[in-house]
Amino acid sequence: MKFLYSLVLIGSAAFSLNSCKKYEGEGGKSSITGKIKIIQKLYVDGDLTQTESFNGAKEDVYLVYGEDDLIYDDKIEANYDGTFTFKYLQPGTYTVFAYSEIFHKGNDATNNDDDYYTLEPVSQTFEVKKKEDVDLGTITLIK
Repeated sequence: MKFLYSLVLIGSAAFSLNSCKKYEGEGGKSSITGKIKIIQKLYVDGDLTQTESFNGAKEDVYLVYGEDDLIYDDKIEANYDGTFTFKYLQPGTYTVFAYSEIFHKGNDATNNDDDYYTLEPVSQTFEVKKKEDVDLGTITLIK
């Protein structure tokens, strides 16, 4: 009986030590900051006529934990000045991305409105260390 009790105690101790490994995600003391800048292009009849640049207020910014994820794990909205911060992260690999809207000109047929836009991600993948504040700088999106 003592042998069985000792075996269970050792097994549970080994399991608890193994399960304490920290993975990417919330619960740490690291953070990621950056800023979104928008370059807006105005097209008339398929031709670029004007370009404006401004801060990316209210743009959605996505965060992926680790390298194997295909779906984002966290999403925030950029502040009025385009800045964003993901706080309280564990050390590990992360990817931050946001979407640009890319214009594609159609076939130029008369009275044929076949111009279209596609969403294309602009991303950065990087390592975060323990208690590190990572500044990504400016991420430029085209709209």
